[in-house]
Amino acid sequence: MGGVGITWIRSEFENCSVVRPCGELDVLTYRRLSDDLVKYAVEQPRAVIVSLVDLTVTADTLMTAFSSAWMRIGTWPAVPMVLVTSSSALRDRLRSSSVDRFVPVFPTIAEAVAGLAGQPARRRVFIDLARSPACARRARRFAYETCERWSVPEVCGHAGLIATELVENSLLHADRGDDIGLRLELRGGVLTVAVYDADPHEAVLRESASGVHQAGGLHIVSRFAQAWGCSPRWPAGKVVWATLRTGSRAG
Repeated sequence: MGGVGITWIRSEFENCSVVRPCGELDVLTYRRLSDDLVKYAVEQPRAVIVSLVDLTVTADTLMTAFSSAWMRIGTWPAVPMVLVTSSSALRDRLRSSSVDRFVPVFPTIAEAVAGLAGQPARRRVFIDLARSPACARRARRFAYETCERWSVPEVCGHAGLIATELVENSLLHADRGDDIGLRLELRGGVLTVAVYDADPHEAVLRESASGVHQAGGLHIVSRFAQAWGCSPRWPAGKVVWATLRTGSRAG
């Protein structure tokens, strides 16, 4: 993955995604760097650890690319993001830019991982859905069965409804040749229903030009979900997600 002027080196450590941006963070690469961090988080590792050893930041105001990405992933996928730099000068710049108020900064990757202790447990299942007339029905049944298995029957109906609407929306807008993915996750008393496809266009809630209330699609999702949104997906495509509050906690 890479943007103009920035390339990425990626590795895994203790179930975390360790990413190293190489190049210059400037006004041209600001948005792409933030977008790429969101894409890494959407894959839902234990955490995204950003090593800054090979990144040159041309102005302190551009440090907000990291806090911007942190805010975008806060509701979902709610994956922790931390920064790592051994440079005391760079840590001072992050502090003066107030970035460390939002994104924790550690001197080493090992210390960053140690700082993740106590994070809520996460339960996750997913299914790939081949395009067919039964696609949405399969999604609804999968959501129902998952909620029952995880002992959160209070959100079973809304989870099934949201899964149905998100899959039908994907069937309507994404390329016909691509399968659709459905993912459910329970973490800290929040159930997330997420549908991903290869279409890069952002899902948008559109109001009727006539002002007549619409009762289907994303309008259903926005009505019943605690929160919902659309995030870019690596290497291409998008994830449309919605969250529901439960009376249970994962783990």
